Amino acid sequence: MRMKVLETKKIYCGCCCSFHDVQVVKIRDKAMFKGLEFEYDTICVYCDVDETFYLDGEQINEDDYRMKDAYRKKVGLLTSKDIKAIRKKYGITQSALCIILGWGEKTITRYETCQVQDRAHDLILKKIDMDPEWFLILLEDAKESLPEKVYEHSLGITKKLCAKYRKATLERLLKEAM
Repeated sequence: MRMKVLETKKIYCGCCCSFHDVQVVKIRDKAMFKGLEFEYDTICVYCDVDETFYLDGEQINEDDYRMKDAYRKKVGLLTSKDIKAIRKKYGITQSALCIILGWGEKTITRYETCQVQDRAHDLILKKIDMDPEWFLILLEDAKESLPEKVYEHSLGITKKLCAKYRKATLERLLKEAM
C-alpha cells in the first residue's frame, strides 16, 4: 500500500492508547456506496507502534465527504465543492438557493456536506451553472420570497453573468457562421 506522509505530530494515539509521534497520511482506500465499489484518497493517522491506520473524529467526517465526492465523480454528479461554487458564483446563501429552486430549506446544506443529490437535482444545478439566463428567471420568480438585500445582490451578479453569457454565445455563433 502506498502512503504519503502529510505531517508528523505528537498526540495521544487512540490506537495504542499512549502519547507518541504519529503520522498523518494519505492513502488510497476502497469504498462501497449505493452498490458501487470505487477508490478514493483518505487521510488518516498511522500508528507505527501498532502498525495500524485509523481515523479520529474530525477525519471521519472529512473522509465521508471525500468518499461521497469520489462516488459523485464516478457516476457523473457534481461534487459538494462544485455545488458550493455554483452558489458562490451567484452570490447567494444555501437557504436562498433553496428558496430560488423551490427545494426544502436544508437541501443545499445537505448536498454541500453529507448527502448525495439525486440526478434530477443534479441536472437542475448543472443547468443554472451553465445558463445564468435561466437562473435569472428563477431569481425573478422568487423575488417576493427572498430578503430584498439578498435578491438585489444576486440580481447584480446574475445580470453581469448574463451579459458575459450572451457575449460568449454571440461570439460562438459568429465563429460557427464563418
